Amino acid sequence: MVPVLLILCIFFLAEVMPDEASSRPSVSLPGCPDKCGNMSIPYPFGIGKECAATSLNSYFIVTCNDTFHPQQPTVGDQEAVVEVTDISLEHGEMRVLSPISHICFASSNTTFNKFGGGYNLQSTPFLPSPPRNRFMFIGCNTLGLIGGYQGAASQYAAGCYFYCEGINTTSDGAPCAGMGCCEVAIPANLTAFGVMFEMNQSKVWGFNPCFYAMVAEVGWYSFRKQDLVGNLGFIDSRAKRGAPIIADWAIRNSSCPEEGKEPPSGYACASANSYCTAANNGPGYLCQCSKGYEGNPYIPNGCQGMYLVFIQN
Repeated sequence: MVPVLLILCIFFLAEVMPDEASSRPSVSLPGCPDKCGNMSIPYPFGIGKECAATSLNSYFIVTCNDTFHPQQPTVGDQEAVVEVTDISLEHGEMRVLSPISHICFASSNTTFNKFGGGYNLQSTPFLPSPPRNRFMFIGCNTLGLIGGYQGAASQYAAGCYFYCEGINTTSDGAPCAGMGCCEVAIPANLTAFGVMFEMNQSKVWGFNPCFYAMVAEVGWYSFRKQDLVGNLGFIDSRAKRGAPIIADWAIRNSSCPEEGKEPPSGYACASANSYCTAANNGPGYLCQCSKGYEGNPYIPNGCQGMYLVFIQN
């Protein structure tokens, strides 16, 4: 009897469950590519301006760089372009790879390599996630400083000091608490920031010629003594494509409609069986599929009912 029951169950599942490819909810607008290389590009993001929600923000446009194999998606403008490695509709997050700020010395008072870095995000949908990232500095005998704005007008500044007299006064895997590296928490709604160094490199440039600053995803960086050595040694060995940052994104130009009122013009939650939720960092909102539905709430009919299979013995 058991083998017969198993055969019946398998047959029932095969009849009821739809084909995976045909049942997968669409994530992009009709006629638009839904992937760049191996990465899904869900609307409101889109490859090219015709496939992105440019009426909400032009930074939803994704460029698919086909000079790489597989292709690499990027976002940004002429001032700053970053590689995208993941987009989450559910959590309103994007993981990007960002260049690392650095300054290198050829002698105790001569620089030969310098990159300042920093971002102005006020016109974009992106903000660095406070719980998912840290400001991090690598080097010796230096004060790392971050300055910027929270929102449009509130100024922000923070910093930490990192110290070591020689490469052997540090140890691999040591916490970034001041010996060779240090870290600072990121505040909410950080719309613009830049970094600078206040240093006394005269005693350390011989073994530690380069100093680094970055925003990095929590857990990505672990200190190594070798990171202090050589011209751009840390970047060349561990971060050629940049450091991963988790950016919170949202529909920034509006908020959820009040209960019982009609949504405003341009309301982004386009699918039936979807709802609006406030952004978890900064102003704006996100859209979610209602319970029992899955898919993309930003496109019409994007939230589809999940299939449930009941087997009665």
